[in-house]
Amino acid sequence: MQCELTIEALGAGGDGIARRDGAKLFVPGALPGERVRAELGRAASGGAVARVLERLSNSPARVAPPCQYFGLCGGCVAQHIAARPYAEWKAGVIREALAHRGLTDIAMAPLIASPRASRRRARLAAALPAGGRVPKGEVALGFRRRRGHEVTAIESCAVLLPVLNGLLRPLSGLVAEIGGGVTEVSLTRAHEGIDVILHGLAAPPSLATRETLAGFAQSHGIQRLSVESPAPGRGGGGGKRRRERRPAPMLETIVQPGAVQARFAGIPVDAPPSAFLQPTAAGEAAIQRLVRDGLAVAELAPRKGGVRIADLYAGLGGIGFALAGGGGRVAMFEGSAEMAGAAEAAARRAGVNVTAEARDLARRPLGVDELKPYDAVIFDPPRAGARAQAEALAASRVARIAAVSCHPPSFARDARILTDGGYRLSALTPIDQFLWSSHVELVAIFRRGG
Repeated sequence: MQCELTIEALGAGGDGIARRDGAKLFVPGALPGERVRAELGRAASGGAVARVLERLSNSPARVAPPCQYFGLCGGCVAQHIAARPYAEWKAGVIREALAHRGLTDIAMAPLIASPRASRRRARLAAALPAGGRVPKGEVALGFRRRRGHEVTAIESCAVLLPVLNGLLRPLSGLVAEIGGGVTEVSLTRAHEGIDVILHGLAAPPSLATRETLAGFAQSHGIQRLSVESPAPGRGGGGGKRRRERRPAPMLETIVQPGAVQARFAGIPVDAPPSAFLQPTAAGEAAIQRLVRDGLAVAELAPRKGGVRIADLYAGLGGIGFALAGGGGRVAMFEGSAEMAGAAEAAARRAGVNVTAEARDLARRPLGVDELKPYDAVIFDPPRAGARAQAEALAASRVARIAAVSCHPPSFARDARILTDGGYRLSALTPIDQFLWSSHVELVAIFRRGG
């Protein structure tokens, strides 16, 4: 069914929003104020999707997308929006999430945007034709289309670092050559070294495949190449009535001819495979600066032995190491034992006053008594947020808190918990590390009282 629509707003996912007969319609690629002729499509959460057949008018905010794949590739949703309305849209996503929790009139700094061609990590989809090994060039490597499973093959990406773009075509050929059901490819350009993971292999690689992978890594300057394949099953009886469970995937490093390291405040940290690294170097630097300036730990009355800081969900220590100077002490807590171990080893080698402990903070948050020694706390949780930890912090007397978030709705929930506990949200800065996508990150500073 076709109809004419007027776009009223831009949704959090980047779609134009229109209404027809009281129903909300999501219109990809349309901008507020535009009139479009569209075809109504399938139902979506909260409404239905409509496909633009013709734009009858153009918004002043519309610009030409810089990438040839825009509209086909699902990696970007907002290349057609001019810089100022684009920044307002991303800030609006945060404001809407806060308002949903009753947090209004929050002062927000301007959006800090990462530049083009700066993304240093990405996870691409691979579409391999059925039938095992196939000729080179028949594998689509890229991002899945929006609201679909089809993979758009790309030869370059406008947001990726050039060194990673240079690997796209060779990796497509490698996936085609080895076959075996590779479904995704992870690429990371660490501070030192390129890390590649092939996900979804149907079985552990054969000796011949291992040799192929090792040769590929050597030829293309890859410092570590790993594969994810099913772990060996335990076997055993159970009969037909017992449902067989698929074993969890196993990550195996096939070859590592060089170091893969992160570097924070000049301190090298060995990065395990799949270790978290901020998407861009510019975003990482902005987060470090905003946390350091926002906490202003030098203003805090030093305890005996210096200011103490807890870095929760610390990863490899990207924030904690940056705050470890000036005589203070930093205690890192991280759910991944591998990342916590790497941070602890790096601190020992560097001789800095930093400790790192593996701890599942969702299940075992630091309690009020455990928080007593700390003058300031940082928490940078995954998308689900840090509800349990926020509740403990709200009941604590920690003077200052820095929250880093990649998901405004879960941040807003945690911020409401902290403000209900007597904290004041004193600063909030949006950060755009996923350029032209619907994602937005932020750094917020909370202070106890006043």
